[in-house]
Amino acid sequence: MADKMHIRTATPEDQDKITKLFRDTVLQINSKDYSEKQVQTWAARAEDTNKWRDRIRHQYFIIAEKKGEILGFGSINRDGYLDTIFVHKDHQHEGVGTALLDKLLAYASEQGRSEVFTEASLTARPFLEKQGFRTKRPQQKVRDGVVFVNFAMIKTLG
Repeated sequence: MADKMHIRTATPEDQDKITKLFRDTVLQINSKDYSEKQVQTWAARAEDTNKWRDRIRHQYFIIAEKKGEILGFGSINRDGYLDTIFVHKDHQHEGVGTALLDKLLAYASEQGRSEVFTEASLTARPFLEKQGFRTKRPQQKVRDGVVFVNFAMIKTLG
């Protein structure tokens, strides 16, 4: 394959493409595990431009792209909290998530973290388990009055 996927640091100019990918992925992929009301509430979080701008500025926030198309993105903070990892609805099961996660884990290791933790959706949990994360506990989060089940997960590095 001559056209390789490239991973780079996200910039503020990427924000619109990132939030579109987020919204589309939640509506198309996460809808397999969550109700219509849940995915609509979740997808609406794409509109919180300040939160996305802060993530891009203050976290290690990376995107995977090929030929200028964003295939996925992920972010982690300095404390080892894996905040986001989303893969474009048309590029699931192509190794994008694994490539992003590998870079995010390497960053955490470089920051001196011995473990990485996250709050994984029902959709992301099987992927993260395959990558060596273990579930600490299920939990419920309320967003805009809507209850979501997710999982506190952790991975030991090194």
